[in-house]
Amino acid sequence: MNRRPIPGKPRVIVLTSTFLRHHYLVNTVAAHLDLVGVWQEQKSFKPQRYADTDEDHQIIAAHFTARDRAEDRFFGDDQQVQLQQGARTRVGPPGLVNEAKHIEVMAALEPDVVLVFGTGLLGPAIIERFSGRIINLHLGLSPFYRGSGTNFWPLVNGEPEYVGATIHYLDEGIDTGPIIAHARPAFEAADGPHEIGNRAIVAGTTMLMRAAYAHLAGPIAATPQHSRGRLYQRKDFSAAAVRSLAQHFASGMIPAYLADQVKRDAQVPLIALGHES
Repeated sequence: MNRRPIPGKPRVIVLTSTFLRHHYLVNTVAAHLDLVGVWQEQKSFKPQRYADTDEDHQIIAAHFTARDRAEDRFFGDDQQVQLQQGARTRVGPPGLVNEAKHIEVMAALEPDVVLVFGTGLLGPAIIERFSGRIINLHLGLSPFYRGSGTNFWPLVNGEPEYVGATIHYLDEGIDTGPIIAHARPAFEAADGPHEIGNRAIVAGTTMLMRAAYAHLAGPIAATPQHSRGRLYQRKDFSAAAVRSLAQHFASGMIPAYLADQVKRDAQVPLIALGHES
């Protein structure tokens, strides 16, 4: 039996993964929305396979050790998901959310909106089943950066103004659906790349919840993506990119950006959350 709706709160399910950042999102959503189901796909990324030498291996390993430590500092209180009684949960391998039996369970929960963060690609069956009510949190500012590492590559390229999060309706492309809103993190001069990435997750989570409420009130004025931007894939990751990242931070990229932030941000205007008139 489905739990009764909570008046005034969007009834949502979350499709996500199993790292601390994903637990943080689930727990934050559960505290503010009517979260009735969570599906978590177990994913793994083995970056060491991109190392050509022992030195490359050490550089890549140090980068991801620093990431894990920063994530623990930000989201260490979210070791487990904390859900209201009666919420459905399922943890499984990649592709879990595309299985027909799980799509049927999701549909039976009658969500107002499906929130997505960190799963693999959603297939046609689930997109069609929840057409027009799947909202994705994409880390990075679409359409400028798409695919993988979309807050890593702007920093590698010396472009902190392109770091952020995009909230968009999900379609069958790669981060191509109509944009609901953007969010930028609040940078601090002493931040490293992982602190900035975690701040983007916090900003994106807040905007995702705002979008869920807006969707319930609807209709949202979503903006089609006409530009394809730059697409990065996992295979593009390398020790050389990590070296470039470290060099930018060592040379003061973030303080320099903050000193000229208003002008630089204005060159990458964000889409604000709004309703159709």
